[in-house]
Amino acid sequence: MSSLLRVENLSIRFAGQQEPVVKGVSFEIEPGTTLALVGESGSGKSVTALSLLKLLPEQTEYPAGEVFYQNKPLIGASERELRQLRGNRIGYIFQEPMTSLNPLHTLEKQIGETLRLHRGLSGSKARERALELLHLVGIAQPERRLKSYPHELSGGQRQRVMIAMALANEPELLIADEPTTALDVTIQQQILELLQELQQKLGMAILLITHDLNIVRR
Repeated sequence: MSSLLRVENLSIRFAGQQEPVVKGVSFEIEPGTTLALVGESGSGKSVTALSLLKLLPEQTEYPAGEVFYQNKPLIGASERELRQLRGNRIGYIFQEPMTSLNPLHTLEKQIGETLRLHRGLSGSKARERALELLHLVGIAQPERRLKSYPHELSGGQRQRVMIAMALANEPELLIADEPTTALDVTIQQQILELLQELQQKLGMAILLITHDLNIVRR
């Protein structure tokens, strides 16, 4: 089976620095599988993940290595090509829901935005899909929650909303960056089980980024 994502000897350097912050990273993910990228805080896990879709600052340099998605190179890809992947064929769950969700907008507006950008959905069609997504990730009373703002949700609910947004366009690959950060052990387990269930249901690959080997064992 050919790989979905392939990273070869990737090095990353920030502007003004001589030494790379990430050096010689290689891995690959096949369709429908899970790969855990594990390391202590500050080891470059999140930097590596953000670099895959060039979500790092514009001045970031890639002195060595290649990234391929379905055999197409991403390091030299145009912004237009990357936008077709971001939030569409590749979904991303960011580390902190409260900083990733916009506090000024309802869940309906935020989920609807990604549906509008990539699927051209609006109005009742976008609302219908948003309700379907909230139900999929186990949000109780999704009709009422669509009108909620992020601060009105618990930590576990916010993380479920982030997962819903990442899955909105049925990605082939889901990048989950510390998806259980700041959640208690019970909620952590629920989120991990949810990701496993969704993977089986949707057939997507998952790149799990974590510092916790206990999470990998689960």
